[in-house]
Amino acid sequence: MEWDRYQYGTDLGKFAELIKKFDIDKVFQNVDSILHKAQGKVCGGYGNIIKVDVKNIEIILKKKMSGTIPSNLESISIYFDSCSEFDIGLDITRNDRILDSFNFQIEVKGINDSGEHYNAWHLDKDIRKPEANEPKVSHPLYHFQSGGNNLEDKEMSGAIFLGAPRLPHPPMDVILGLHFILKNFCSTKDYKFLEKLFDDPDYEDLIKRAKERMFKPYFKAFEEGNNHQDFTVGNVFPMAV
Repeated sequence: MEWDRYQYGTDLGKFAELIKKFDIDKVFQNVDSILHKAQGKVCGGYGNIIKVDVKNIEIILKKKMSGTIPSNLESISIYFDSCSEFDIGLDITRNDRILDSFNFQIEVKGINDSGEHYNAWHLDKDIRKPEANEPKVSHPLYHFQSGGNNLEDKEMSGAIFLGAPRLPHPPMDVILGLHFILKNFCSTKDYKFLEKLFDDPDYEDLIKRAKERMFKPYFKAFEEGNNHQDFTVGNVFPMAV
């Protein structure tokens, strides 16, 4: 899919409008203003670089979630930061257009009678330098990891967080990141508005365009005859080779 700056900006604003329309449970606290601000910067930009930088989008889940540790959490807050920069001047059939400034952070805070409890995940891009040595552990080009900087200043006990494993995953921007959170953290049984949101034709269209921008080049790594310089099987899924 060839990039269209104005379509991308429109999708950011449309995502915010759809959330505002369907979110009767008021799960999202501030996504409307943050995404409309990002939309303005994308549509008002120029040149080959598109930057979408959003910070501290907050989602509050007040209904009990099954399978949590500890089990008696009264509420869960999810904080999401995403910074994606794209060089649309690069040939997408040969090069990854996502720049090394890529940042994707999910922080989770649960509250119960004993206080606050934390977890965090981040989707990382491995910065490949020609002169660097081969990594000593499996290092997919894009990968999910638990923990990270968001936990370093938190009081933690009874848990351990390691840099491993790095789980291969295609890159996601803010649109797919928020869709990922809704799909993985928010039950359609508890939040009925989600089924209406997911079935809305406008929502389906913008998620489809987001997948074509972010997922389609990545998954071409597995196609026969692929000659991409960045998205190769060895880069995106080292365990497969």
